[in-house]
Amino acid sequence: MKITRGGIAFFDSGIGGLTVLSACREYLPNELFYYYGDNHHAPYGNLPPKKIRRYVRRAFNLFARLKVCAAVVACNTATALCIEELRKHYSFPIIGTEPAVFAAAKMGGEVFVLTTRATHESERFKKLCSEAKKKYPHATLIPISCDSLAGEIERHLNEGGYDFTAFLPRGSPDVVVLGCTHYIYIEEEVEKFYACPVVHGNGGIAFQLRNILSKMGKLATEPTKNGRDGEICSHSTTSQKRGVFFPHKRAAYPNNATKNGEIIFLGKCKVVNKIQYEQMFVHKNRAKMAVGGQKEQKN
Repeated sequence: MKITRGGIAFFDSGIGGLTVLSACREYLPNELFYYYGDNHHAPYGNLPPKKIRRYVRRAFNLFARLKVCAAVVACNTATALCIEELRKHYSFPIIGTEPAVFAAAKMGGEVFVLTTRATHESERFKKLCSEAKKKYPHATLIPISCDSLAGEIERHLNEGGYDFTAFLPRGSPDVVVLGCTHYIYIEEEVEKFYACPVVHGNGGIAFQLRNILSKMGKLATEPTKNGRDGEICSHSTTSQKRGVFFPHKRAAYPNNATKNGEIIFLGKCKVVNKIQYEQMFVHKNRAKMAVGGQKEQKN
């Protein structure tokens, strides 16, 4: 099958990056997206850095052949270990995914920063926390490595009633940072478990991606003149995802071989990731819309 070139690529160790893809697709509904999930080697959090770098480079070499206009490393672990190297090696813009420690620290109090082992031990993450502490000294950042959580989510997400909270650290934080895109799947469970706000950076990634594409003149979704900037951080405590979405217009891609807004899944696990995306972000959204429509009719 001939794959249309020139879209926006997303990479993750498995299904976690689908949460980032969903946020970006909602913000930029007319772009062409690729998704490469390396589920076969997931989770990355406990792998040696050398292996992680090799797996990431394999995906990005494919992105280069597809002549992508931008790429998102939708994985905190891969960002922590590989982002500088990737930006030096590839000519297209690359956006990383990092724990939203600044947004959480700004809220003050005791902040649990939940990450994988590889992210927890990386120099990039340590520097990020240090900078956040300096800027917001009234906050107490507590980085915690949840060694098994990402793997449990990858394997058991679709099992009804599975208790992921058994893999969460105990405590009474004032804010919790989800420092792995896999963790966002259980955002509501984490919020209920700790009874406090939960934050992550997916909204900020979508906002940053839109700005980069706009500056490059490769944006299929154009903001209106009166449009406002979206929020940088997503909060679970709001009734709807933060961010402002703009009216859009159609734009054709090279050779017009695919529909705008399409997602092309890549890699050995492309079928698994496509099914997971449809189950978590397509069918559920349709169900919510149907319920909402029924409520409006009753009112």
